[in-house]
Amino acid sequence: MQTLDNKVIIYDNVCPMCQAYTAGFVQLGWLNHRTGFADAAPALLQGIDLDRARHEIPLHDTVTGETLYGLDALFFLLGRRFPGLQPLFRWRIFRAPLYILYQIITFNRRIIVGSAAPAVGFDCAPDVNRFYRWVYIGLALTWTTFLVAPLRPDAPFLWPAMGLLHGAALLLGLYLPKRLDLAGHGATMLLINALLLRLLPEGVVVQVGIFALLVWIWRKRLALVA
Repeated sequence: MQTLDNKVIIYDNVCPMCQAYTAGFVQLGWLNHRTGFADAAPALLQGIDLDRARHEIPLHDTVTGETLYGLDALFFLLGRRFPGLQPLFRWRIFRAPLYILYQIITFNRRIIVGSAAPAVGFDCAPDVNRFYRWVYIGLALTWTTFLVAPLRPDAPFLWPAMGLLHGAALLLGLYLPKRLDLAGHGATMLLINALLLRLLPEGVVVQVGIFALLVWIWRKRLALVA
């Protein structure tokens, strides 16, 4: 497939997920150019809607000045690679759930990965969207519950305990954005813990290692909301 020499995709420098899939496009030969927001030339940033670009990754044409955002940008690249899927990408019933999933991820990406703002350059941090933050917290806690439940099927306290965690997150994030950030980080930590418990073998050494890792991660995340 011919690469798009005039197209450049602009990603969040401190988001590993954004770095990974944009690098994948380049490695696959679908694009020749990508740049992080913090490294982008001022002229490039002036050619896009920065407020929208903070929430939907932009694919900018340096010749025509046209910019595609979010799912439109991703579907454009996928559609060139798989032309037969282009009608599917235009189908509203197909796009609607993916749009919701995209919004959940993009508004919570720095909560998910626990990244701070870049030291220099433009910071493309998304706004705090209370609706999508609560959706993410709810999903993270729900996944945590169902990951942990099979590990302790005979524990009568498990479901009340998980209910208390849900309630604590609700109370923690009720008012200020920083508290909502803290609730998001807390839900993420619970999910990470559940995933490690499911994926790693049982044993005291493993559990101590998981605990030490979570303490280290949690200290870094607390610094983000201090």
